[in-house]
Amino acid sequence: MHRLFFAIFPDSAALQEIERVAANLRAAGTIRGRWTSPDKYHITARFLGDYPDACEDMVARAAAAAIQVRAAAFEITLDRIATLRGRFQVPCVLRCAARCEPAIQALWQDLGAALSTSPVQEQTQRRFLPHLTLAYGDRMFDAPLGIAPIVSRIGEFVLVDSHRSAHVVRGRWPLRA
Repeated sequence: MHRLFFAIFPDSAALQEIERVAANLRAAGTIRGRWTSPDKYHITARFLGDYPDACEDMVARAAAAAIQVRAAAFEITLDRIATLRGRFQVPCVLRCAARCEPAIQALWQDLGAALSTSPVQEQTQRRFLPHLTLAYGDRMFDAPLGIAPIVSRIGEFVLVDSHRSAHVVRGRWPLRA
């Protein structure tokens, strides 16, 4: 199965801090479960769906839609650890500071608008909660856990094909107004 999605990746300095936070959580036993590999840390900007094959046609259509997006580069600040309700396991995630969410929401909406004018059959998404998944764990937290803010400059978005536990970048587009 191929899972296609648009994503943003934290910069290298932020990735090191995210790895430190995950290592501390794991060492403290705060949550037990299946940990995300650091090379897969990302924030999904738009989920396109699951496909049984390499879906080259879908990749080409998604890339054509991505070219239409005109969004400015922005900064994100990850400032807390939270858990989300999952169907089978509990996602343990880093959440963005509230002041950062409008820029990510705008990218999500711009991608949705571009996809709506293309023949891409994306998954219907009524709402979007920006987050970076650290693990799929064994329990929900009563409340988010604050962390030292992790700041990252976001200058591009990418199209990812996730297949057999590998994330392959199929396209990159700069963020510019």
